[in-house]
Amino acid sequence: MQTRLALSRTLSFLALAAIAAEASPARAQGAAPAPYPPPASYAPSPGAYPPGTYAPAPGGYPAGTYAPPGPYPAYPAPHVEEPPPPALPAAATHLGAGYKIGNGLGFVGGDIIVSPLPHVAIDLQLSRLSADMASGTATGFGLAPALHFDIRPPGVSTPYVGVGYVYAKLYLSGVTGWASGLFINAGYEWKWSFGMGILVGGGVCYVGEIKATDGVDTIDQGAKVFPNLEAGVRFMFF
Repeated sequence: MQTRLALSRTLSFLALAAIAAEASPARAQGAAPAPYPPPASYAPSPGAYPPGTYAPAPGGYPAGTYAPPGPYPAYPAPHVEEPPPPALPAAATHLGAGYKIGNGLGFVGGDIIVSPLPHVAIDLQLSRLSADMASGTATGFGLAPALHFDIRPPGVSTPYVGVGYVYAKLYLSGVTGWASGLFINAGYEWKWSFGMGILVGGGVCYVGEIKATDGVDTIDQGAKVFPNLEAGVRFMFF
């Protein structure tokens, strides 16, 4: 009885196997099964990179916009204005003459400049004087020799210090009076290579008393200390 049951089960299994083989001819011929379609969730989202490509690194350029290989061109150097060339020193520094005012001698005068040594110049000022007195207007002349010490080398613009002596002589209707004094100045002289110079300075000046009379006419001007100015335009020709 048991032998019959076992045989019956074996025949049933073989029949089912034959039916399955008839229903799947491709499998019976040894072909591979058809692939399953990919799930809808695997489809690339709009704007994504196509399969097989990589997104650029964060902060990088999008695909197709990379710069060509090699270093980037250097930025052009900024334009820098060239400094102006230094002014040439004047060639003539030893002897000159010009127009000079101040130092208690008024506004009509001139001077001669002699520079025997570097940084040292002798300035001899000569002026025409005019002064109102109680008995009239006195006229005369004044001298103001001074020693100038230049800070910079000869021929270039320079600050200076000057120390000088002033002498004045006045005439009024045959009466002659005179006085003398001292002054000290500090200033600046602009110089150009073709020999021209402009001098401006200031300081303090002392002039002594001028007093003379013939019994009728009198020259009388008291001693005084006053702020002093000097200015000049000169030309050095040697």
